[in-house]
Amino acid sequence: MFAWNKATFAVKALVVACGFAVPAASVADPLPRGAKIANPQKIAKIYSGKTELWTNNCGGGVYFAPNGQARAWCADQGENLGAGTWAVDANGRMCQDLVWYYPDSGRAGASANDRSCISHVVDRWGVVWRSWPNDPEWWPMDKNAGFVRGYKFQAQVGQTRSKLGF
Repeated sequence: MFAWNKATFAVKALVVACGFAVPAASVADPLPRGAKIANPQKIAKIYSGKTELWTNNCGGGVYFAPNGQARAWCADQGENLGAGTWAVDANGRMCQDLVWYYPDSGRAGASANDRSCISHVVDRWGVVWRSWPNDPEWWPMDKNAGFVRGYKFQAQVGQTRSKLGF
């Protein structure tokens, strides 16, 4: 039962982090007037090769590798890691499919696959905006969007993988 609770917590931590990882300096708005679905290649370029920091919650983030792999790690749950894929669809939605792995009686346990999609639009001035599932607010993807170049938590993910035995 303890491992199940850890897996449930890890998945909930990801959902909370993704749903509320909006930097404090950003301002939300309703759907921008004249907004159109964002070009999928433009959205992929924004995410590819960067780590989105989850500064408001767990002290971690998710890395979006150029090859479509995604890796997530949370300092608050440092023994867990998320691994999966990401892609941008024709409707400008960036979807990530992650499985959270956690210690379970000397082995690695795994959560169910967790799929989350973020919608993107472009306003008439070319600014990209995003909205999380079930959130009526749209957030501008400017310099305060919480992205850093590179795989910020690569060492932590590697250490966690070793501890989990894979």
